[in-house]
Amino acid sequence: MPTTRPPRNTGIDLLRVFSIVMVVVGHAGAFPHQELLTIWRMPLFFMLSGFFFTAGRTFQSEFTRRWDTLVIPYLAWSVIISVWLITVTWGQEDVILEHLESGWLGGTGQSIFWMAAWFVTTLAGATILRRFLERFGTAVVWSVAVLGMVATYVASYLVSTGVLETHVLVDTPLRLGLAWPVMFYLLVGELLRKLLMPIVQHFSSHLLAVLGLLLVVGALVVTATTDVSAHFIQAGNFGTPILTPLIAIAVTIGFILVFATWVNDALENFPWTRAGVSRLVRTGTTVVFFHGLMLIWMYQNGYGSDSLQDFWLRIGVALSTSFAVGLLINMTPAAPLLSGARQERNIFRNR
Repeated sequence: MPTTRPPRNTGIDLLRVFSIVMVVVGHAGAFPHQELLTIWRMPLFFMLSGFFFTAGRTFQSEFTRRWDTLVIPYLAWSVIISVWLITVTWGQEDVILEHLESGWLGGTGQSIFWMAAWFVTTLAGATILRRFLERFGTAVVWSVAVLGMVATYVASYLVSTGVLETHVLVDTPLRLGLAWPVMFYLLVGELLRKLLMPIVQHFSSHLLAVLGLLLVVGALVVTATTDVSAHFIQAGNFGTPILTPLIAIAVTIGFILVFATWVNDALENFPWTRAGVSRLVRTGTTVVFFHGLMLIWMYQNGYGSDSLQDFWLRIGVALSTSFAVGLLINMTPAAPLLSGARQERNIFRNR
């Protein structure tokens, strides 16, 4: 039987939380067949950002919004990270200065203490660029995005052949050059919302979820059985031309179908979960910055081995502490500064 679901899909919100969790997992250390994760992990994050892109805002309002929700938290967390690294490397002046310079500047060789910070500035830049181009029409926006993908592939090839020492889009302040090709995934995310959500609202959840699972499994089988390259977007590497982006898009479609149907239907049986999922979504910026500090701390304190035990311990500690810190911050006046979200004054209001 076809079903009609409410416009706000809690399952998709939980998928956003899942994408943040996968960011942490990807940074926790190497593991067997990690290409099965890295081929879609960051594209999923960017496509979901595009999924929630709202058309029609002015460029000024978009810039102000991204400044408040992304840039201000980036600067605030950069101050915290600076204090943290000075504390843990106290007495090593040369090391401190090197980390501070590369951390604040960004680009190639950015300090490990700013582990995941690059995609906050890249996302801000991509979204603002997307908004600026909106006035010129859909064809222009897509043309510029595709050209950005071509440019990053050309730059990667020139680096691999020794013509260039560094990737020209990566070796930019705060890696803002990556905003150009990343805009492609924002646009794909927008397109997926327009194509998939009407289908989700009117067709069988079982049919769509099974189709989603088949897409995810099929894409990962192709990844495992071929020599297709994974994504390393932070280095300007978008994998094998055409095939790698298609696999990432297929996996994202699959996850959207599963989370928007089966997962959302399950969550609807427990209405109180909607507020909890929404709160977890708003911890995203804090988790992005704080988990890197926790992982570095664990590596520095005897939990950095390649054993599965340490790997899972790093994941568990980084996730639990980062989300807990994020939830606590969002209940304080520091929420706008550190998470780009409004303070939650009553955590029980939706129970």
